[in-house]
Amino acid sequence: MATLGPASSAWALHETLLEALRRLNQAEGRELDVPGLEYVELERAMRAFWAAQTGEVDLDFALRLLLENGLIGQLDAPAYSWERRRLVGERFCITTLGKAYLVRQIAESDRIR
Repeated sequence: MATLGPASSAWALHETLLEALRRLNQAEGRELDVPGLEYVELERAMRAFWAAQTGEVDLDFALRLLLENGLIGQLDAPAYSWERRRLVGERFCITTLGKAYLVRQIAESDRIR
């Protein structure tokens, strides 16, 4: 597999950050009984995105970056989800700042990806 250059790596990371924000925003729009997505759920939702990319970006790094910048939040309290039919633990949700960033990026690109 070819190594990505610095510009390509940065772009792949940026696209991964936006895709994670999109997925968390969609999950919030579905109004789940227990808000947010667990790491595994987010990873599963992003498989199609990664299949279309030339290089996969580390999701751990992307989520840590989003958390540190306040674009997503982390919910730690375990709760039983009737929709998921199981106890859900640590999960991530989009913040108001994350929504504003996502909307701005979509407006700047002038299209929804």
